[in-house]
Amino acid sequence: MNFNKVIIWGFPLHTHTHSYIHGGWYKAFKYLGYETHWFHDGNHPIPSNLNNSSSGFDYGNALFITEGYADSKIPIVSSSTYFVHICINPEKYLGRVARLIEIRYLVDNIRDCNFEYTLDKSNCIRISDATYYEKLHNNGGLRRFHDKPLPMEYECIYTCWATDLLPDEIDISDVIINKPRDKCIYWCGSYDKHNNPELHKFLDAAASAGVGVVFNNPWNNPLSYEKVQELTMKSYMSPDIRCSGDPNKIALGETGTCHKQIGYIPCRVLKAISYGLLGITNSKHVWELLDKKVVYNDDEGQLFHDALKEINNTELIKEQMKIVKERHTYVNRIKDLLQVLSI
Repeated sequence: MNFNKVIIWGFPLHTHTHSYIHGGWYKAFKYLGYETHWFHDGNHPIPSNLNNSSSGFDYGNALFITEGYADSKIPIVSSSTYFVHICINPEKYLGRVARLIEIRYLVDNIRDCNFEYTLDKSNCIRISDATYYEKLHNNGGLRRFHDKPLPMEYECIYTCWATDLLPDEIDISDVIINKPRDKCIYWCGSYDKHNNPELHKFLDAAASAGVGVVFNNPWNNPLSYEKVQELTMKSYMSPDIRCSGDPNKIALGETGTCHKQIGYIPCRVLKAISYGLLGITNSKHVWELLDKKVVYNDDEGQLFHDALKEINNTELIKEQMKIVKERHTYVNRIKDLLQVLSI
């Protein structure tokens, strides 16, 4: 498909977790030289076909990237292609646009309020180590239709997010890796103190070694990309700890929060590595995706001590940074999207 513009249609920055994903797409498409716009339901130009004048915006021949809870006012244009994360209503697009390609989580399986599917990679086309493509023949991957799927033809990719740094911004140097750091972990992001015993195990082990933690709740105090990067780079460590799930949701039969078990790949570890910190994870899936080069242990207490042994391993950190720089930026994810468009 040929397109002459990219339109990110989604959450305004800092209003939703996914707004940072939209920001990553926006930054990388502009970096690659595409005409790129970021609109949302509350702020967008009137389509030119509504007033038959040159004063409106032409949404035709566009590559849209959006999210199913942020697309209520998105223009539906027959000449444009739509990548929709959590496409809760594919009928909105089918038969009315050039292509609909849903963006799904790269997990082994999931059952939550939106999705219920198992990823069978043997039925997919491998686009990269982080992206798989599949043609869908019904909407059974959506939770509410899983038991009684309706026939329909559309497409999907299974992928994960990336670091917010561009390849040129990832500085693999001793100066970055050996920056002075505080004896503290600055945790910038969502944190549920009641439902993350895995993180508690890691932090308890850290506390026993004199390493403290400072939390920042992004909903109470949203921080800029630059501030998050600054705090992360000041951290003694920046671990990625996947939890085993919210007990209340597990009781309902949902697995969407069981990141450690289902293999959810977070952007947190990719960002930390790209900023020059040691990659640390309790996720086997993250460990495998990153060529088993990150520090991994599924026992979070022992994970801290394993990481402590490698904290000054400059060569290992450089290896990790090279992997992220070459394979896990939004430039890489865009290349995956473009390859999907050629299918």
